[in-house]
Amino acid sequence: MGFKEVYYNATFQVFLVSLICFCCPDIYNALNGMGGGGTADTWAVNEGGTALAVTFTLCSLLGAPIYNIFGHYILIPACLTYVLYVGSFLTPNGNFTIAASAILGIGAGFLWTAQAAIMMAYPSEDQKGKAFAIFWMIFNTGATMGGAILLGLNFNGSGNKVSLGTYIGFMVIMFCGSLMPLFLARPNKVIRGDGAPVSLHKYSNVTREALEVFKLFTNWRMLVLIPLFLSSNWFYTYQFQIFNGGGYFNLSARALNNFLYWLFQIFGGGFIGWMCDRKFLGTRRTRAFIVNTFTIAVCAALWGGCIKFQERFTAETLPIIKADPALQMGIGSDGYGGICFLYAMFGFMDSIYQGFAYWLMGTMTNDTERAARYGGFYKTIQNAGAAIAPQLATNGVSYLNQLIAVFALNVGGLLLAYIVCWTVPETTIEEIDNLEGVEGKETIVGGHIEGDIPEKVEA
Repeated sequence: MGFKEVYYNATFQVFLVSLICFCCPDIYNALNGMGGGGTADTWAVNEGGTALAVTFTLCSLLGAPIYNIFGHYILIPACLTYVLYVGSFLTPNGNFTIAASAILGIGAGFLWTAQAAIMMAYPSEDQKGKAFAIFWMIFNTGATMGGAILLGLNFNGSGNKVSLGTYIGFMVIMFCGSLMPLFLARPNKVIRGDGAPVSLHKYSNVTREALEVFKLFTNWRMLVLIPLFLSSNWFYTYQFQIFNGGGYFNLSARALNNFLYWLFQIFGGGFIGWMCDRKFLGTRRTRAFIVNTFTIAVCAALWGGCIKFQERFTAETLPIIKADPALQMGIGSDGYGGICFLYAMFGFMDSIYQGFAYWLMGTMTNDTERAARYGGFYKTIQNAGAAIAPQLATNGVSYLNQLIAVFALNVGGLLLAYIVCWTVPETTIEEIDNLEGVEGKETIVGGHIEGDIPEKVEA
């Protein structure tokens, strides 16, 4: 294959957007995985997390129209908001961190809707699991490397803060990521593995996009999946700010927990992507049921085990533990190995949960515009949940009750997803408009115009 064949290949474009997310949101994840953004005082990060979730929620809906109108170049300013966020930790001003978090929510909304369009719509139907695996494994490699750096820098530290050099290094990586969208190809030049062009769309317009976004709220499948979407980031508050970031562990144990959490994300992303594409498991509908059942089983096992861990401390006893390093759990403490493994498996759970959600949405469409809107709706609901979760702690809800709430939401959302699994077709057939040189709508079968059987190319 020559340079153009490789460059315009859908899989290569998924690889490029994976690198962008490796440098920006993934490094953000590495930092926040330390608990409190690596700071000793988590107040500004918790409040900033709520501000971020609110703007992220609103701008995810706006992100799809903006992507469909302006294309992938919107990723450049979106990525720069991550640089600003990390820069806010270079000052002691907590209000600046909160403001930077709100701005980051805007950029994140634009970035993740563009990412959803590329990851869900660019691959052919038999490679959507593979596309998620490529994206998720590369994406989480950034957080894993970041976690390894933090572990190395802070392994012997007795304090509770991340070093200044760590923040500056993360900003440099994020800035490099903000330049990478310049290397993405236009969708109408990208070719899927089955030989079909990824997109034949004209650029959209504001009126059309406003109507299409409204239609999302009348799509019964999207409505049924709201609990699944709502709880898909809800658990981060418990995992990052209570389990790992509240102060029960000392800094070196927090750093090791964080590193293994993101490492297990890589394992989970690869596994769930492989599982979704395995035809020997049956039809796409059968695979949807199998993957959903597997995800429920993993969630139930881990949250059930976490209830036992939560008996070790409460919101009232945690300040006492945090104030005395001798009371904190370290890497050499009795029982640490099992608890560390439990936390690492939460990373595995996150990856299969997200992978199932993306793959299920991907079975509904092969259209870039529609995939961006589905991704935007997903992120809107997801971040509404992320905005609510920190407020439970703010309003005095006990740690155990927060755990039970996210347990119920995860399992309940996955149970409702069975309804949508039942409708998964073997080949997606949809009517698409706004195509170049076409008046009205065209029927698209499996990602290409009906009657047009493309020549299969290497993916």
